[in-house]
Amino acid sequence: MFDIGFWELLLIAVVALVVVGPERLPRLIRVTGLWIGRANASLQSIRREISRELDDQELRQSLNEQIDFNDRQSIINPTAHNTEKKKEEDGNG
Repeated sequence: MFDIGFWELLLIAVVALVVVGPERLPRLIRVTGLWIGRANASLQSIRREISRELDDQELRQSLNEQIDFNDRQSIINPTAHNTEKKKEEDGNG
């Protein structure tokens, strides 16, 4: 996602040390870590929800295709059954 290398992180750490100071830096790092963790958890939750919705949509589509197939079969089967019945009647009669 982001291309942050070692030198960029080192620069951020030095600027944070100068701006915040050595006394408050550990607390700042802890709070920043907590916020990043919460953001990551929220993103994971959103990803799971989207994945679940896509799975539900695929399942609905599959069920609709199965229902369409069954409807077609119910139309075809009586016709095939009637055709076989006529063949039997013609052969016997």
